[in-house]
Amino acid sequence: MFLTLALLGACNDAGYGLVSISPIYGWVDGCNPVTLSGHGFSDDATASIGGSDITDITLPERKADKGFVLSGTAPAGQHGYAEVTLRSGGVTSTLKGTAGYYYVECPGLGTVDAVTPTTGLADGLTVTLNGCGLDTTVAAARIVSADGTPQGADLPLISMCGTGTASFTAPALADGEYYLELVRVDDGTVLSGAPCPPPDSGDTGSSCTDQTLTYGGGE
Repeated sequence: MFLTLALLGACNDAGYGLVSISPIYGWVDGCNPVTLSGHGFSDDATASIGGSDITDITLPERKADKGFVLSGTAPAGQHGYAEVTLRSGGVTSTLKGTAGYYYVECPGLGTVDAVTPTTGLADGLTVTLNGCGLDTTVAAARIVSADGTPQGADLPLISMCGTGTASFTAPALADGEYYLELVRVDDGTVLSGAPCPPPDSGDTGSSCTDQTLTYGGGE
């Protein structure tokens, strides 16, 4: 769901400045990686979005002919544009208004953008989910076969970063292809991830995305 801007091109201007953030938007839940680009950064650089700190910062790295690049994890925020601030060497630089970072409302509980890994699964392997609405007190993971039959008990989610990143431990299953669903802990209602209808089903308006998991085979 995220767009990625081209990073800063030639950066030959003297002085200090924050030029761009990439991607330019993300869920209000936060927890997604962001990259800040500019010039004149020093090793003491810190950054924030909407007044909340960007965490897990990788210190500025000089890229040939591309200025400085700083990476980190976006905090949670409020719907709409948020100011991006970078402080370095006693100087503050900001991206304001539409040049800043845009927070998008989560469409609902259990929204999954990415699953890692999706192949080579085995008993005890940690599977990480990125998205929004990954409330571990409400949602659990369920692995089902192609016909929707649950493969064992529902699996508890562990929060890795707020409600934006969570994980579960893969159970022991026979080699083969399965599907991941997120379900409500209280009544088992499917929140997301049920196998999508086949392409010839006539369900042309569906925005369904399969979350396929493959046991065995390795990567």
